[in-house]
Amino acid sequence: MILVALGSRNPNKVRGTELAFRLAGFRANVVSIEPPGDLPPEPIGLDEIINGAVRRAQYAINTVRNAEFGVGIEAGIIRVKGFEEGFDVTIAAVIDGSGKVTLGLSPGFMIPRKFMNEVMQGVELNDVVSRYYGEPNIGRKYGLIGALTRRFIDRVILNTEAVYMALIPRMPWNAELFRG
Repeated sequence: MILVALGSRNPNKVRGTELAFRLAGFRANVVSIEPPGDLPPEPIGLDEIINGAVRRAQYAINTVRNAEFGVGIEAGIIRVKGFEEGFDVTIAAVIDGSGKVTLGLSPGFMIPRKFMNEVMQGVELNDVVSRYYGEPNIGRKYGLIGALTRRFIDRVILNTEAVYMALIPRMPWNAELFRG
């Protein structure tokens, strides 16, 4: 059994991490901790999202004694030229004791324009979506993706996919391909 430190207490991220490690063939005990307090509430741009995921992973592995892996999951918005809507994407970072970081992304989806207008004025997407759907703290439940897909896809699925993608280089049958 390996010890995995997760830089989040969000139940969707905990469950997604547990599922991804299990699906990848790892027997893991996931310990969740509060992430660093100085992360931006709504990361915008690929670099900012990746930076948040990596910082969460580094903080987690440095905080949890004997952790073999640290995991950071960060959802954020990518702006694309020519589109008023933003794209929501979840990025996972997995770091090991040697400091090697691997990344994975979930599928991305368009954020409705009416939500993006408020986000670009500084309101956190979770707050906008929670108010619109009348569901407090929707991001800790099924998230915007769950609301948009009538729960066909939820945040656990996106988190699982992102972490699983970050584990691909660490899977025994892929290790040689990613060495060096």
